This record gives sequence, C-alpha cells and structure tokens, in this order.
Amino acid sequence: MTISVALQNALSGMQANQSRSAVIARNIANASTEGYTRKQAVLTSLTIAGEGRGVTVASVERQLNASLVRETRVQSSAYQAQSAKADMLTLYTDSIGQPADARSISSKLSKLEQALVGLEELPDSATQQRAVVDAAVTLANGLNSTSATIADVRQQADSGINDAVNQVNTALKQMEDLNRQIAVRTGTGQDTSEMEDQRDRLLDQMASLIDIQYFTRSGNEVVVMTGNGITLLDDQARTLEFVPTAVIGPQAAYPGSLSGLTVEGVDIAPGGNSAQPISGGRIAGLFAARDQSMPEAQRQMDEVARALVSLFQSADASVTGTGTSTTGLFTLASGGSPPGAAVGMADRIRVNDRVLLSAGGDPARVVTGIHASGGDVGDTKQIAAFIGIFSTKVSFSAAAGLSTSNTIKNFTNAAISQQHTDRAAAKNSATTLNVKLETVKASREAAEGVNIEEELQDLMLLERSFAANAQIMQAAGRMLDKLLEI
Repeated sequence: MTISVALQNALSGMQANQSRSAVIARNIANASTEGYTRKQAVLTSLTIAGEGRGVTVASVERQLNASLVRETRVQSSAYQAQSAKADMLTLYTDSIGQPADARSISSKLSKLEQALVGLEELPDSATQQRAVVDAAVTLANGLNSTSATIADVRQQADSGINDAVNQVNTALKQMEDLNRQIAVRTGTGQDTSEMEDQRDRLLDQMASLIDIQYFTRSGNEVVVMTGNGITLLDDQARTLEFVPTAVIGPQAAYPGSLSGLTVEGVDIAPGGNSAQPISGGRIAGLFAARDQSMPEAQRQMDEVARALVSLFQSADASVTGTGTSTTGLFTLASGGSPPGAAVGMADRIRVNDRVLLSAGGDPARVVTGIHASGGDVGDTKQIAAFIGIFSTKVSFSAAAGLSTSNTIKNFTNAAISQQHTDRAAAKNSATTLNVKLETVKASREAAEGVNIEEELQDLMLLERSFAANAQIMQAAGRMLDKLLEI
C-alpha cells in the first residue's frame, strides 16, 4: 500500500465519521420530536479498480419496526372509532341525566303522575289543577328538548365527519407530493429519510381518521387504500367526498337525506348499502353516532311521546273521535291524533291548548275531561283513569330496540338506562383500546426513538475513530516529509 493510498483511506474514514457525526447530531436534536425515527449512517467499503480506498456512507437508514408501525395504525383506527362514538354519546347522556335525576324524562313523567295523584285528593283545587298542567308542559318540553339535543349531537357528528374528511384529503395530497419527491431522490441516490418520516406522520394521521392499508412499491412510493381495499392514493390522490347537512331533523337518515362517503362514486360509508365500507377511524365512529346510536335514541323518545298522546286520548272519556275532539291532554304541534309512524313525535308533542291558561284554556278540564263542557269537578273518575295510564301495558315499536310491551314508566326508564349503558360500553371499549394503543406505541417508540445516552456513546466512538484516522494522516505526512528530504 502506498502512502497516498493510506492518506486516501484515512481521509475517507474522516469524511465518513463527519457524516456519521452529522447524523448523530440530527438524532440528538430531534430526540423529543414526535414522529422522528432514529437515523443511522450505513457504511460500506470503498473499492476503486479492485483496491480498497477506505470507507464511504452508502445510505442513511431509518431505524423502524414495520410490524409495530402497522399495528400502531390498526390500533389507532380502532381506538379513534370508539372514542369518537363515546364522545358523542357522552354529550347526549350528560344532557338527559340518569332516570332518577330531576332533569330526566323519567323524573318528569313521575312528577306528572304525582301531580295527578295529588289532584285526585283535591280535585276542586285550582292550584292542583294547574300543577297537573304545569307537570304536563314540563314533560312535553323535556321531550322537545331531548329531541333537540339528539339533533344537535347528530349535527356535531356530521360536522366532525366533514372536518375529518377534509383532513384526510389534505393528507392524501401532501403524500402525493412527497411520493414524487421521494421517488426522484431515491432514483438519484439522495437521502430520503426525513421525507419518509413526514410521510409516515401523514399515514399515522390518516389511520386515526379512517382505517387504511398500504404498501411500498418500487421507487419507494407508498400506495394507500381503505381497510376494505378502495384505493385512496396511487400515482395520484383520490378525493373523499362528503356533503355536510345544514340542518338535521328527526326524520333525517342515511341512506336518504344525509350524505354518505364516496370515493370516485364508490360508497364507502358504514351503515349504508356499501359492499366495502370503512370500519375504523374517527370518521367511522362519527358515522355510527350520527346514523345508528342517536337515531335509536330518537326512536325511543318518539315512542314515549306517541304512547303519551295515545294513552291520554284513550283514557279520556270526553274524546269522541270526531272532529277536533280526537285530541287528549297531549297533542302534536300540527294537531290531530298520532300517526302510525312516530318519527319526530318527541319534537312535536305539546300540551293541549284547551287546558292552557296562556291559550285561553281551562286547567279544570284535567278533572272533567279535555273536551267536557262543564261537569262535576269533584268527580275523580276521570282523574283515576289518567292515573291508571302509568300502570297500563302498551305496545312499543321493535325499532326502538327495547321491550315491545311495557308500561310507559318502565319503557322510559329502560330507554334512558340503555342510552347510558351504550355510552358506558363505548367508553369502556375506548379505554381498553387506548391501553392497547399506548402499549404498542411505547414499543414502537422504543424501537424507533432516539436514546440520547446511546447517541453520546456512539459519538465518543466516533471521536476515537476520527482521532485514529487523523494520526494515520499525520504519520503519512511525516513519511512524505522524510521522502522529500532524501
């Protein structure tokens, strides 16, 4: 080996160590940067014309575990779906309260029964008559308010879907640009590790919003699909299409008046007629709340309202079934008897104007019958019939997801209890999934993250290696000086 070759080897070693030290410095600087993966300079022997000429940095590689990365994204999709659903259900159940709470429909129903029992004892008391009417108004207003809360929660879920869809579309466009840049740099042998980190952060974000699968093809470009195989990103990013609804009423449904989720005309929304629906991510959880959980709660409250209207009609001896006399203590905003379909009745139920002082009515009619003209206010027969309503078993629609035969009190309690049970189940499921997610994330961070102590140890080794190469160069320099002296 000639002195010049020794110099070249030492110089290449110093240059390689410079590159490695730059990578270590980058690792230390980004030790707390979220989504940053530890980089490692990969060395390879430098050979020229069959002879060794030292060492060179072949590439800068990211330190990652592909299986942990994939599992993290799977768990993230599952957790975010349950978390979003639990959040929406919590908004609703916090508003309606538990069955025993004063603000609950169950409590308002019990207060109406208690007011009627008090009226039976003092049927000629104007105060007690007004107490019954007030309790009925409070109950009707409570059902109206609950229906409005359901609509509001569905509206928030709909808006949340729109926001999440926009985030996915933005991430897809950014990944399309990154794919192109990475492919160019890969083809020219340039470092792409930082860009790949950016792309992985976008994949992490997407996985939290929608369930995905993906693979890397030649050229180091990533292809992204939904969990059921609908392509979202190939050469170009495709656009998720969703149209937010301005006002969501009790009758709004999907499929129907509410928007689904499509990719180039292919429906991927959960709960519809799609053959390839999404099943994870925040978007799926919001769809579940908007189109399944909240509509079921609406049906249950509508059934309570329908039963109230029907029961107080059938128990009222003054209801003849002809003309305007078909209405009982409770009626609908549009008047008339309850239709066969109860959709939206919780929103429309009102107390009959015939007993409202504010509408020119007479509260005494809760004693004699809503359509009675006069009568003995001391007779408690009609009051007893009204009280009997609360222990009468009636039929309820199977679509409400509860017992189809029950008293209105038991049905109302069961409805509220089930809604709280659904919220608790979603929250418990989200908590369990979050534990799994955090466990996998910790393993991933341990595999990918930067350990500053290890980086400092590597830096010390580099210092020794750099000094050794410097000594070789100094020795070679002295040898050349001796040759020049000859």
